[in-house]
Amino acid sequence: MSSRTDELSSRNYPIQEDMVLQSRMWKTERIGWTILIGIILITFTGVFSTGPLSRVIAQTAAGDIQVQYQRFERHGASTEIKINTRAGKDGQVWLTLDGDMLESFTIESIQPEPISSESFGRGLRLRFQSGPEGRTTAYFSLRPSGLGLTESAVHADGEHIAFTQFIYP
Repeated sequence: MSSRTDELSSRNYPIQEDMVLQSRMWKTERIGWTILIGIILITFTGVFSTGPLSRVIAQTAAGDIQVQYQRFERHGASTEIKINTRAGKDGQVWLTLDGDMLESFTIESIQPEPISSESFGRGLRLRFQSGPEGRTTAYFSLRPSGLGLTESAVHADGEHIAFTQFIYP
């Protein structure tokens, strides 16, 4: 018998060993380690929160609205959405947020402060003064308060961007 075959055969002395079962256990252990390493690698990419796969920049075809957000969020963790819009003919930006955003997120702060705001149905309409180049960038500090898939939309000057986010527990 070769030493490899002898090593993998079951024996009773000095202790009882079931090498077939032991081989299965080793294989199961290797599969478990592979799964754990896979989960860790997926986590680094941003599937469970912030990271390269989670970061999204969406914009309209004309570039009038640009929204930067995280595709995956954690319940209760602070996040930020950046919205860059072009001013209308009157030199002001009317920005409308609607959909699940106001129901699934708590708005903690808006920078710069809007000139005026009004709520309607499931949405919020904000008015900003545009900068010298005719654009405004608004930063929203949010805290997810819901769970699951959310569908939100941003409207400005007749254009809109719809986006979805998933909130993990």
